[in-house]
Amino acid sequence: MTLFTVLLSCMIALGTPTLDAWRWPLGPPAPRVVRGFSPPASPWGSGHRGVDLAARPGQTVYAAGPGRVSYAGDLAGRGVVAIDHGFLRTTYLPVRPSVRVGRQVAFGTRIGVLEGGMVHCPVTCLHWGLRRGALYLDPLNLVQRQVRLLPHWPHPVPPQKQHTSEPTPQPKMGLRDATTATGGALTGMVLAFALAFAWRRTRVRYRLHRRRRPPPGVINLSQERHLRRAR
Repeated sequence: MTLFTVLLSCMIALGTPTLDAWRWPLGPPAPRVVRGFSPPASPWGSGHRGVDLAARPGQTVYAAGPGRVSYAGDLAGRGVVAIDHGFLRTTYLPVRPSVRVGRQVAFGTRIGVLEGGMVHCPVTCLHWGLRRGALYLDPLNLVQRQVRLLPHWPHPVPPQKQHTSEPTPQPKMGLRDATTATGGALTGMVLAFALAFAWRRTRVRYRLHRRRRPPPGVINLSQERHLRRAR
């Protein structure tokens, strides 16, 4: 979250003027920024606690937003005007003030004129500052709308379907094929039954033949008569 976002959220929560209620302290047109905001790393460190706006000596300076004048006078040999805007404070220097402490000023109220001399900048300029308590903020965030682009998230790639080998479809059996298969099965069953029956019958005859053979030393009269007739 940027300082601008925090600032805007606090302004809405505490009733401080919103972004539409702020303006440049110079112009129109909007002044050129000679030097930007560069806060120090520590409260006592070196840095640039505000922005420098190009101007000309005697140019009118306006209140950047509605508030109450909390300071108007000389400070270290330079004229300074400070305005409280709820929990925010804007400062303007070097300015010869035309307002007094405690005065309520509206948006764009004339608060003084720019003093001459190149004390702070290489050219004549207005140093414009913004504070929230002891914290220095960038005053350009009050007048420059910052466009925050949403991150571009790539579209999720749908999972690729795994190519699986489909089983080869089995040929369908028609009525004619079923009839042929059934007939072949029946023929095989009949043949197997006939072979089993013939084998069983042959085995039975063989057993009967072995039982009819006379024991050793006994003459088979029936066989003898058969042989004599054949002679």
